[in-house]
Amino acid sequence: MSIRTCASGLALAAFACAPAIGESPSETPTLIELPAGTFAFGSPEDEDGHQEDEAPLRNVRVPGFALGRYEVTVGQYRRFIADTGYTPPFGCLVTRKTGGWSYDPDGSWDKPGFEQTDAHPVVCVSWNDAKAYIAWLNAKSGADDYRLPSETEWEYAARAGGTSAYAWGENEGEFCQFTNGADASARAVYQEWPRTAACDDGFVHTAPVGHFNKPNAFGVEDIIGNVWEWVEDCYTATHGDNPGDGRAVQAAEAPCEKRVMRGGAFGDYGSFYLRTAYRGAWDGSQSFSNIGFRVARSATRSD
Repeated sequence: MSIRTCASGLALAAFACAPAIGESPSETPTLIELPAGTFAFGSPEDEDGHQEDEAPLRNVRVPGFALGRYEVTVGQYRRFIADTGYTPPFGCLVTRKTGGWSYDPDGSWDKPGFEQTDAHPVVCVSWNDAKAYIAWLNAKSGADDYRLPSETEWEYAARAGGTSAYAWGENEGEFCQFTNGADASARAVYQEWPRTAACDDGFVHTAPVGHFNKPNAFGVEDIIGNVWEWVEDCYTATHGDNPGDGRAVQAAEAPCEKRVMRGGAFGDYGSFYLRTAYRGAWDGSQSFSNIGFRVARSATRSD
């Protein structure tokens, strides 16, 4: 398992964790160690696009942890499938030619409805599928500390010390320089999509991880846009239910009705989905061709 240690100071972390040009993802996820810190979780009511479930805005203390530099890739997931023979129990919801969604019983991580290479983020994986991958990762490493990030860990990593509505600043229309969202390339194919940007990031669907070479101040890449990312938490409609210490929200008694996903994807644009604070949620047993995940690790150790 590859682990990169970043400098703890934000000003140094961007330099210490910057990738080499053309560097490819390893066979197993590369993790970056993030320092402990406190941040404002959620969004203020006057933020353009603010949603009720992004409140109340509250300070959360996050212990140090490690997070995948990228989303888990097709190639990394392929290795898991080859080792285990794991077969997801359902198909996948994929994008129709009209731009809407339809269920494809044959859709899967290797047949998402568009071409991918091993360097692209894996999609058509449910929350349950992501957990199965992580169980394999733990068994393979002989450890038990690899997991999905909590929602607060995810947002802490995405903000990387910043407070702006978008990871790149306050201008929603600048995303094409930094990430993969609904742009001119997408509009040329999906003309029914209601909102697309005039800029062009060059991708209709997923981009290879690390393509934009724009690590944030923690050295994390592609955390906004490209694909949605499952996190550990059960969805609740308020941040008031969050424990406030970096842990995930768990169901008190019954199984979770919905699991949280964060970050937006290649078909998203604007003041809703690509904001750092925006929260998505869906049934954890279902998969979409725009949802993937990245892994986290609880504590520092030598591999």
